[in-house]
Amino acid sequence: MKLEGRTALVTGATRGIGKAIAHALAREGAAVAVHYHAGEAAAQETVKAIREGGGSAFSVQADVSRHDEVERMFRECEKQMGGVEILVNNARRLVKGRAFLEMNWEEDYEPQIQVMLKGAFHCCQAALPGMRERGRGRIVNVLSTVLGEKRARTNSYGAVKSALLYFSQNLAVEAGPYGVTVNMVSPGLTETERPILHSDDYQREYIDAIPMKRLGRSEDVGGAVVFFCSDEAAYVTGVNMAVSGGKVIF
Repeated sequence: MKLEGRTALVTGATRGIGKAIAHALAREGAAVAVHYHAGEAAAQETVKAIREGGGSAFSVQADVSRHDEVERMFRECEKQMGGVEILVNNARRLVKGRAFLEMNWEEDYEPQIQVMLKGAFHCCQAALPGMRERGRGRIVNVLSTVLGEKRARTNSYGAVKSALLYFSQNLAVEAGPYGVTVNMVSPGLTETERPILHSDDYQREYIDAIPMKRLGRSEDVGGAVVFFCSDEAAYVTGVNMAVSGGKVIF
């Protein structure tokens, strides 16, 4: 197994892509901390499923926008599995897409900044000291193909993910001398257990524009994350991988 003996923390891992990433890392032998903010029952279900599949997992709660809670979460990870060697920042806060002139900062931008950007900032700051001390670490930040599509009504979401792109690339340069890689995965429209919030006509048009002629699956994203966390990617850092069936190519 590619990640046997490694330890991982996946934020926002109770459902969808985050849950699939947690399962993918566990199947490759990593002990996985399944983070949640409010969905304790869903986190416990993910942990149970990983354990029933022969993996190692536990749940951990935190509001990633709060520095003190992130510090507490990492102390719990240290206690449970001996520190975080792999960090996947997947936690996100979605708001309904609106035209720019209908938006306001407090409702449309601020919630996403708090979770997706500030949350990643806090988690990376908490993870890096231990990674630097060990001389090895993997950070993977989940972005979006919105960065390469510029769709209408995605102003706030795309802007925050764009900020996370620069944050990640800059951190890759700073962390590289210590054996820590920082990479990104950008899923396209992906099937999960949650309903896709687009019309059937939109989905058909979207699939028609995909060279591989299907929507993504959460397992596709999990596989990309596993690659970045494996020894095979030890010399790969600062890379943003589109998981979109060829619809977006960075």
